[in-house]
Amino acid sequence: GLIAVALGTPIRQCTASKIRFPSFFLQDFNLITHHETGQPWWVPRSLVWDELVGSQQTDLASDEQVNTQAEGEKSTAPGEEVHQATTPKSTQTTSAKPYGPSAYVLARRDLISSFVVKKSSYEKHPKRLFGGSSSRYTRFSYEAVWREDMDSVVLERLQQGIIKDLLYLSRLCSEDKRHYIVKCHGWDDVQYKHEGAVLWFGVSSEHGEAISTGAQPGPFATYDFTKANSTTTSVAVHNMPMLLGNTAATEVKEKSSILGDGFLFMLAGRRTTELQLKLWKLQGYLYSYTDDTEPRSSSEDRIR
Repeated sequence: GLIAVALGTPIRQCTASKIRFPSFFLQDFNLITHHETGQPWWVPRSLVWDELVGSQQTDLASDEQVNTQAEGEKSTAPGEEVHQATTPKSTQTTSAKPYGPSAYVLARRDLISSFVVKKSSYEKHPKRLFGGSSSRYTRFSYEAVWREDMDSVVLERLQQGIIKDLLYLSRLCSEDKRHYIVKCHGWDDVQYKHEGAVLWFGVSSEHGEAISTGAQPGPFATYDFTKANSTTTSVAVHNMPMLLGNTAATEVKEKSSILGDGFLFMLAGRRTTELQLKLWKLQGYLYSYTDDTEPRSSSEDRIR
């Protein structure tokens, strides 16, 4: 299932919490060289360079080139500012390929947004994204640019990835007669489908605003039903206006002949596994944790 896939991803350490997690629950960041200024910038690697995900291609092609450049350079002590960018020549290209090792933090918007909050405990964390690593790239992180709107950049990339997948699967359904997205004729119809994640679009007004039609799915909502053999099954329910925004959710419905008719759909088949994982990750990214370390009681979020 999805949990097994998520837990099976490589273990990495969140440099903010110092706790190790499966990388599915983390957001990775890499350095790139700005094509105009030559200054290092942080970018959310897996959300920008899809072709490099899961590979080690972010390292420089030649360690020898870096070692040669490093000879004779004065090393920078931890906490000392680097006043001049000294990025390897192989990164000085307009393609702005990421270089160096990846740095990881929990994929949570409230955490990433705190990196630019004055006097917060994480205000200076972008300079420490490599943690206690002795990597030769650590010194670059001290002067690397961290975007003020990085939390929004990550959010937009997560949302765009989901929208892209939804429209692609919709085309396969309409043009190739596939059944990756199946319409549910109300909540009672969910139990007769394929036990995949449920997409709730609600009922939208002409202005793109979601209109309440009873209980709306909250974060990490599930729908429970009992089969004929008396076994209870729970399926994830994703509130699409909440995850994508009302305007984007409405536009997706307008562009998709499959999603245009109805408000409740189910993702079915292995082809939708990646999309279901993206939806789950976006749920976690947007969820706001308060005093509790666990998501709110499932009874508050369960749709019956």
